[in-house]
Amino acid sequence: MIASLDTAVLWAFVPLWLVIVPTPGANSLMVTHTALTRPAAHVAFALLGNVAGILLLGAAALLGWGALIETFPVLRIAVHVFGGAYLIYFGSRLLRRASVASGTATDAVGAYVDRTEPGKALALGFATALSNAQAILFITSIFAVSGVLTASATTGIAVLAIIATLNASYLGFLGWMFQRPRVRAGYQRFRRWFEGGIGLLFIGFGGRLIWRELSRA
Repeated sequence: MIASLDTAVLWAFVPLWLVIVPTPGANSLMVTHTALTRPAAHVAFALLGNVAGILLLGAAALLGWGALIETFPVLRIAVHVFGGAYLIYFGSRLLRRASVASGTATDAVGAYVDRTEPGKALALGFATALSNAQAILFITSIFAVSGVLTASATTGIAVLAIIATLNASYLGFLGWMFQRPRVRAGYQRFRRWFEGGIGLLFIGFGGRLIWRELSRA
């Protein structure tokens, strides 16, 4: 028999997640940069990979991985350091590209286009989501506050569906907005500044992730 859906838990969870979704972070930066520099198909693949990664973190929170990471400090440190290192690596790549002279390939609206295949955009979205391993602990706390952790399995699945829908909607809107011709044309004029700024933000996110964890150890 399938367990019933706990609508009270869903009503408690949705407002909390609606506040969290638009919070600036590595995921929104990744989608913004992809939308500005790659074709629409790549943005779709990046979104798909990112939402899949977020769902994996949500499922891990439901299965108690947050408690496991907190129980074993070495595992917690390793997860945070590797995640932070990835963000720093990606930010460093953007900084290097920002220093490259103009003259790269452009699309119909004159915006910079990275010609890598869509599969790499999928991997980028997935890796960016998983790089913030701290999110497992954060999601676990949200689940605990809203009652998701003690609700039925059916409710847990519904919560994951809500997460996928809300995140895909918000990030999809960002992708659509930054794919507009005028926005991309403006990006092309100030590409070095944008790439450098986004790169520094990624490095900042990664450095903060590592610093917080090592200072806690």
